[in-house]
Amino acid sequence: MTKALMCILSVLLSVPGYGAVTLNSDLDFGTIIVATPNQIGSVTVSTAGVTSSSGSIHVIQKGHPAELLLEDFPVGVYLNVTTYLLNNQLNHTSQSTAGHLGITALHHVDRVYTDRFGRARLVIGGTMQSQPLTHAYLDGNYQTTVSLEISY
Repeated sequence: MTKALMCILSVLLSVPGYGAVTLNSDLDFGTIIVATPNQIGSVTVSTAGVTSSSGSIHVIQKGHPAELLLEDFPVGVYLNVTTYLLNNQLNHTSQSTAGHLGITALHHVDRVYTDRFGRARLVIGGTMQSQPLTHAYLDGNYQTTVSLEISY
């Protein structure tokens, strides 16, 4: 079984002196089995927390979207959200080679509105896809890094 996990690690704020981002939970695609390694499959975790799969991937344990708390921003403003995949390949956490699982999309709103305390909640889902292999996928954890830009 494969545990596909994506960690959101870096945050860029475009206005110095404002804002703090707290990662409450990583985007987690759950525990999956790639039943037929030579066929393409995918797993999607929606921003509402629904996990679905297609093709050769079967979900054993559901995943969940990433949740970030944005704090210390001005009250009542829209924060623009942009995400960048620094590497769309998920890497096996204990192997030096790529795991042949890739992130094809991140799902989130383009902007969030800060409340009367200058806070907002951002939820990020995603879609992961397997690549056809002639051998089985290695069991273990897989991860990558996403860069998040917040501006207003």
